[in-house]
Amino acid sequence: MRRSNKGTYLIIALICLILLNLGSMTILLSRDINKPITIFKELIREVFSISEELDGIKVDSEVDRELEQHNIDRANDIIIIDPAEYENLIIVKDSSGKGSIENIPEPLNIDKVKIDKTKPYIYIYHTHGTEGYIPFDNATYYTTDNNKNVVKVGDTMAKVLEASGHVVNHSTVHHDRPSYNQSYSRSLKTIQDAKNNQDNLKFFFDIHRDGIDEGASYYDSFVANSKTTINGKEVATFSLVVGPDSPNYEKVLNFAKFFKVVSDTMYPDLCTKIIIKPYGKYNLYISDYAALIEIGSNVNTIEEANETAKLVAEILDTVIRSIEE
Repeated sequence: MRRSNKGTYLIIALICLILLNLGSMTILLSRDINKPITIFKELIREVFSISEELDGIKVDSEVDRELEQHNIDRANDIIIIDPAEYENLIIVKDSSGKGSIENIPEPLNIDKVKIDKTKPYIYIYHTHGTEGYIPFDNATYYTTDNNKNVVKVGDTMAKVLEASGHVVNHSTVHHDRPSYNQSYSRSLKTIQDAKNNQDNLKFFFDIHRDGIDEGASYYDSFVANSKTTINGKEVATFSLVVGPDSPNYEKVLNFAKFFKVVSDTMYPDLCTKIIIKPYGKYNLYISDYAALIEIGSNVNTIEEANETAKLVAEILDTVIRSIEE
């Protein structure tokens, strides 16, 4: 997830527009005292209209606090590579690079969950549904084409999970339209409505992709860590994001740790890390079994991300079966 520098141009354009209209208002003030007020109201509506439109297309304007922090405060992230709770786990790779230990480890500090398997109990959605993958139609790294963005990845995950016997709901709503501003508020309403209408929903997965600007100082290392080889194929890596402000923070973090350990067991090197942000909830308080999953990034192809989606679904199948009653 990234913000471009084009927001600066938007601000300059808006300032010029305001100054131009203020000049017109001054001239008209001596003629009709009500006319400037009307112009000013129209100006405000025009400014916000432009901001909304450009937000959705260019992803350039002010964003909500959680998105801002997610994109910018990387230096303050806490990174977990190997969950200490599972330090005795020994993973042996076979010739294909796949983990080959006898049993998946027991989940630690995670409550078992009771599921009615005749109703949907997995919910997949996208706070930033327009996050796209290579190839891009333009330089924004975002697209409403659901064959090129994270919605495609979520669809693949849902199909693999359903083929394994799970009952899944997948929301294809672009919550970052018409603007990125309040994306999390929009997706929160979606998942709250879903949970209120379907009380059997237990697992909530917000599927994103990571992102980087080509000029970033760590660009080369980022690209180097964006892929791995599994079963002879180059696939995108993935990571998990946790916000520390959720009231169920410890439970969500324990779920993420088990998620990563199962991934490391089944497909070593596929899950690169758990990222704990300095602040934020990311709507993960909706359930103790919720996760924000970043599958690949804007330097991965849609094919690489889609292959990873299949593997992540296999991992989730194991995770869910390990903690269900």
